[in-house]
Amino acid sequence: MENNRSFPAVYGMALGLFSILTIVLPKLIVLGFVALAIVIGVGLYKRKMTFKLDVLSGLFIALYLVYLIYAAFTRHPDLAGRYIENKLSFIVLPILFSFRLKEKANFYWGIVGFLAAVSILLIQSFGSSFSCYFNGGGKACFLASAFSYQHHPSYTSVFLVFAMGLLIYGYRQQLRGFRLFWIIPFLGLLFISSILCLSLAGILFLFGLIAVLVLVLIYKKWGKLACILAAVAAPFALYLSIVSIPQVEGEWTNAKWYADEYLKDSEAFIKARKYPMSGTEVRIVMWTVSTKVLKKYPLGVGTGNVDEVLTNNLNKLDQKELAKKEYNPHNQFLQTGIEIGWIGLLILLTIVVVGVYYSYKFKNWLMLLIISNFAFNSLFESMLQRQSGIVVYTFLICALLIVSNNSLLTRQNDSN
Repeated sequence: MENNRSFPAVYGMALGLFSILTIVLPKLIVLGFVALAIVIGVGLYKRKMTFKLDVLSGLFIALYLVYLIYAAFTRHPDLAGRYIENKLSFIVLPILFSFRLKEKANFYWGIVGFLAAVSILLIQSFGSSFSCYFNGGGKACFLASAFSYQHHPSYTSVFLVFAMGLLIYGYRQQLRGFRLFWIIPFLGLLFISSILCLSLAGILFLFGLIAVLVLVLIYKKWGKLACILAAVAAPFALYLSIVSIPQVEGEWTNAKWYADEYLKDSEAFIKARKYPMSGTEVRIVMWTVSTKVLKKYPLGVGTGNVDEVLTNNLNKLDQKELAKKEYNPHNQFLQTGIEIGWIGLLILLTIVVVGVYYSYKFKNWLMLLIISNFAFNSLFESMLQRQSGIVVYTFLICALLIVSNNSLLTRQNDSN
């Protein structure tokens, strides 16, 4: 471990502070940007950093510029202005993280900061839930948005699963203080908390991730045949795990029934839905309407115009009550495609593909975790429409490029 007072350690502390502000005090996130910029400025002054804009960072910047261009076609300048402001992270963070350390980065305090942020978040969540429960709120106080009141449950699930990845990373890298006697119970707490969030996408991703890890362990220990047999059994185990959670089992059963009815006659199914609807019903309706809009407007409708266009199309399908709610498509790929067209959608998909490529090229499994989590969650939620998703995903993906940079520096040192 490098001297904690060295510049790489200070840089890691700035990452940790940014994590705490993003997750615990999001209204003060501007302080995180300022702190990171100051540290980078000091690094440039001391000639410890250099500038290198990689493909992934460039794609984020390109995505922002497309949103900016499409703002010229908005019919809602106030809304478009707010979206452009919220998405500034797409250009600020990639630029900041393009200033790379000339020596290997020290992630220790960055990891500690993120885990501390998640710990504080859980203390707040359980504290609020117990307070609600003892005031007569019942078991519902520990579920969904009642438990995850600071962030939408889908985003809290992202924080929790990435914290799990960091715990395993810290242990495997033998970082100071990362011992099994506290890592194992912390992993258990994170797992339980993920279930309590009741984000179906988050739970499916978590169980899928566990299944993949188990298959990898089986392959390493017992070989290819055992792995194939386990892969065949995995879907059944996943199904049994899902149906063992009453609230999730209900969503799963409803989803199957809705799918059957939808396939029989999609338009009749949409028109037959009456508000209020379940979360699954809302998603099916919004996905259907969004797909039709995307086909009608392949070049996009303009930044800030999505709500208006979807509302008009919902009214045409006799979904007037749902139209009043101004729901987004509940799918980031559809959201991006409708708003800024196939160009924007292609950039977003390319970010996912390049992120996966970098993950395998540099064996950066933490990046693979966050990229796959983003891609999966984006099938069920418009993950980049809230500040929680915009900042955290951009921050983690750009920060993890430093891990790849560390691998590159190691290879260069070995070759020398």
